[in-house]
Amino acid sequence: MRVTDLTIQRNFLYNIFGVEKRLGELQDMASSGKSITRPQDDPVGSERSISLRHDLCVNDQYLRNIDKAKTWMSQTEQAMAHVTTVLSRAHDLALTGMTGTTPEDAREAISAEISQLKDELSGVFDTTVDGRNLLHGTMPVWRLGTDVTVTCNGVEAIMTEVSTFMDQLEQGLTTSNVDDIKDAAEGIDKCLDKVLSHRAENGAKLRRLDTLEEKAGEMYVEYKRVLANVEEVDITEVVVKLMSQQMAYQTALAVGARLIQPSLLDYLH
Repeated sequence: MRVTDLTIQRNFLYNIFGVEKRLGELQDMASSGKSITRPQDDPVGSERSISLRHDLCVNDQYLRNIDKAKTWMSQTEQAMAHVTTVLSRAHDLALTGMTGTTPEDAREAISAEISQLKDELSGVFDTTVDGRNLLHGTMPVWRLGTDVTVTCNGVEAIMTEVSTFMDQLEQGLTTSNVDDIKDAAEGIDKCLDKVLSHRAENGAKLRRLDTLEEKAGEMYVEYKRVLANVEEVDITEVVVKLMSQQMAYQTALAVGARLIQPSLLDYLH
């Protein structure tokens, strides 16, 4: 079979274009640090990359939800701690006011302080976060994972009881009705127990959020590690291959120049 100069030239150009293509791919990898620049480069790797990026976005959303939930519950704890302080003070005042040796003017002073404490409690119960009531009304629900949600419990029932007993205490102090003062003191004491129980439940949820946040943080690191293994290249390996491919390219050009010698037609121009 006769091999013509045209055949040699075509084979040479075909091989050169192939080397240039591989050289271009390696240059893209070296400059971008990515092993996948187009889906056709690695269909399986591209599918894996898309799946991992989706999981990473979902995990990021869980972390944001956890942060919002922790902020809400931390502010709830602060508010309920304030309620605890106010109720403890009201209970102490009630114990002082219900003794038979407490003079009339002292009861009037205690009643005035109870009135101030009522206003303070009202302000705490009306606390809002992002335009929503913190302690009552419809509580937000945060999704923290697959089939994992968390929410706060409202304290409407506690608020109603506190308001009732504080009113009774103020009225009893005003009228010097020891029985009303005593009943109010016992009721406030029970409300204190309920507030402390609510705080304990809220604290348990905060601890759970810390655990979930730690787990989501670990998952974030793992997703990033696996994604890097799928998408990123070993720069050292790519540079070595690139240098080898450049040498092969230069060698192919040199060999082609020697094989394709000028013909008589080249001198007729």
